[in-house]
Amino acid sequence: MEQVPDVYADQFTLGLSAYGVALTFSLNPSTPSPIPSQQHAEPQAVIRMSLEHAKVMIMLLKKNLKQFELEHLGDPIKLPKRLLQELNLDEADW
Repeated sequence: MEQVPDVYADQFTLGLSAYGVALTFSLNPSTPSPIPSQQHAEPQAVIRMSLEHAKVMIMLLKKNLKQFELEHLGDPIKLPKRLLQELNLDEADW
């Protein structure tokens, strides 16, 4: 049986088309470059799926994260306001 890759990523990019979704998961280098313009995250995996699959996956992920927050943390996971602003998100999106 083929070995299934097990990867860690600290960022991702999202590509959408009328036919599907592509998620590229990447990892920043452990040693930052002294020249910020030369700092590049290394792609670890690209996952492609249908729009329907992506929507169901997001719905299940949201449902399970909210349940985890409630049962194990007592509060929502905190995200920095600056991060939300940079991504054009709002707490109400959660």
